[in-house]
Amino acid sequence: MSVVPYPRLYPSVRIGGITVSTRLVPGFALLTTLLAVLPFPVQARQQAPSSVDALLYSTMPSSNAHRPEMVMDNDPNTYFRSAYGMSDGDDLTILLSQPIPIQSIRITTGNTEGDDLLTDGFVDASPDGVTFTKIASFGSDGVADVKLGDKKISVLRIRVNKDKSVSALLVREITIKSPVKIVHVALGPGRGFVDISQAPDLAGWSERAQKQMESFWTETAAMLYSENFITPNKINIVYRTGPGVTDVAACGGGVMTVNAKWCREHPEDTGLTVHEMAHAVQSMSAYNPVWLIEGIADYVRWVKFEPENHKPRINVQTAAYHDSYRTTATFLGWCELKYDNTLVTKLNRVIRAGKYDTKLFAKYTGKDVDTLWAEFIQDYKEDPDHILTPVLAPADRPRVLPSVKAGSSVPVPLSALFDTAGIYNDGLTFGEKDGFDAGGAAYSEKLLGKTLTVSDVEFRIEGDRAKDVLSCRGNVVALPTGNYKSLWLLGAAVEGNQMAQVFTVIYTDGSTEPIAQNVSDWYQPQRFPGEGRAAKMAYRNMMDGLQDPRPFYVYRYGFKLDPTKTVKSITLPDNQNVKLLGITLAN
Repeated sequence: MSVVPYPRLYPSVRIGGITVSTRLVPGFALLTTLLAVLPFPVQARQQAPSSVDALLYSTMPSSNAHRPEMVMDNDPNTYFRSAYGMSDGDDLTILLSQPIPIQSIRITTGNTEGDDLLTDGFVDASPDGVTFTKIASFGSDGVADVKLGDKKISVLRIRVNKDKSVSALLVREITIKSPVKIVHVALGPGRGFVDISQAPDLAGWSERAQKQMESFWTETAAMLYSENFITPNKINIVYRTGPGVTDVAACGGGVMTVNAKWCREHPEDTGLTVHEMAHAVQSMSAYNPVWLIEGIADYVRWVKFEPENHKPRINVQTAAYHDSYRTTATFLGWCELKYDNTLVTKLNRVIRAGKYDTKLFAKYTGKDVDTLWAEFIQDYKEDPDHILTPVLAPADRPRVLPSVKAGSSVPVPLSALFDTAGIYNDGLTFGEKDGFDAGGAAYSEKLLGKTLTVSDVEFRIEGDRAKDVLSCRGNVVALPTGNYKSLWLLGAAVEGNQMAQVFTVIYTDGSTEPIAQNVSDWYQPQRFPGEGRAAKMAYRNMMDGLQDPRPFYVYRYGFKLDPTKTVKSITLPDNQNVKLLGITLAN
């Protein structure tokens, strides 16, 4: 599968605890896709299917040139090759959508020069995904060849012998002879294969943890993307207890080991598997620098997967950016909010390539890591509970509309500036490029009227039918000289909501006051800060003289002014999709 950074979301289905993205299994019929991910055991059919699909899983990374799917493409010139070594916890797995009778299997490893032959490994198989039996060993020629006499199989795995390893797994071709045809081969969605045989009481806990981990696998692979690098899509999860077991959880060599005692004592900590899954996806060539690798894994879990549960507690006197885990994760999240929202992707990429240098913080953010840390600590001191809360853009900040004294409104003359005819009497026809949207649709003059007063703010709707709407084009509109407490706009947007539009008030002393405002589409009221409905109309007029019987709106926008200063003009945003019908000053 070609992985791209931050891909758009695709529809997915979830069955039996496994999420399958339609991006990851293109072309699969829905039925066979669901069958492919049903939790084991898989029920054998009384009659063999006519065809099946296959998903490929690898605990090892690879490259675009040597992807897992190439082992079943019937082309001996292509092959899968792991980017790193293979240990006895790793495997390459074929998961069939249904058990099928298999007559024989032949697996060829190594390249044409005889390099990377697997001679110390074996193939095991299962009819149900629960019970595995060794069916073949690899010979000195790197080939495993076995006749099975129509044995029913749904899962095949290639592994190395216990306590052995190889520098890379290279599988050239897997040939499966069966009366049932394998019609489609694809890289499977990221998932864990769980073993709770030593802790059967954790069935519920492990299922919740597995669902969480798998639901965030695709997003994690996107965040930790490197060009021409296919991240692992499988991890073998084993729940264990007793002497020598990791205190909480650990991931390496294709295996995630989870301490069963910890799970029993921390029933809420199912998110730990997301941290360990991040390590599987990271697939570092070397575990260095440890603090940053662990910090990135905690960033995936706490900053991205479950931010609602992240309550950073940092000792500002003793903490350092390289303290690892949640401290580093919080620091990275802050850096992304403030400076570079792809920082973690970039850092993970250079670590994976063995090219990390602390100076890269300055390259990516413009500031060295010590300066960043000092700023982070200052922000943390001021508001530790909101250290990772995104700063609201000016247009998104809560704002209360100003109050106005009745009778104080001063409408601004605009008729000389109007450039569009956007208001028509009912039944009139007009051009397809006319109308409020310049596309053949307009407000009804009957419904809108000539004046509009809302909360003591009076707007005059001028114009002569030829032109009655002002399109924002960076225009400068002169304002009646005087001192006012508020400025009001009457209008709406077309072609969707228009965000972060800046209107700049200019005073006679030369000072300016920029005002950011989100503007709702005339058909889609959003109740943005600083926005209120001025009128709701039951229909709009169309160019053929008919009516579009849907509700349409015009909005009012209020801004506080400095009453000690004298207004001169207002500069409109340069966006023709923002339309104004009126401007009013008030006290």
